[in-house]
Amino acid sequence: MHWSRSRTSVDTITRFGELADRGEDPQIAAKAWSDAGFDDEETAKWLEARCFDPQSARELADLAVTPGQATKRTRDGRRDYLDTIAFKVASGDLSARQGAARAASSR
Repeated sequence: MHWSRSRTSVDTITRFGELADRGEDPQIAAKAWSDAGFDDEETAKWLEARCFDPQSARELADLAVTPGQATKRTRDGRRDYLDTIAFKVASGDLSARQGAARAASSR
């Protein structure tokens, strides 16, 4: 799906290293973030929130969760460890809806 003409550059992906490229070609990761409708600025915000998956970021954004809200830390989810809502959604330990519910208190 394509939401807009936003583009994420390889430079943004490279800046965040393995969190962003998951050990793959940074160009592929940049295209995935672009395809999800994120520009460099938004991609950087989601990566700073520890969301390494562009589709998870898109799902959260579509539920009106901002990257700032997704930085909230939680132990909730399938596995008990402390990390950001964004990371837990990207890891599959929380659904996007569960993440949005937890982020709601910081809206």
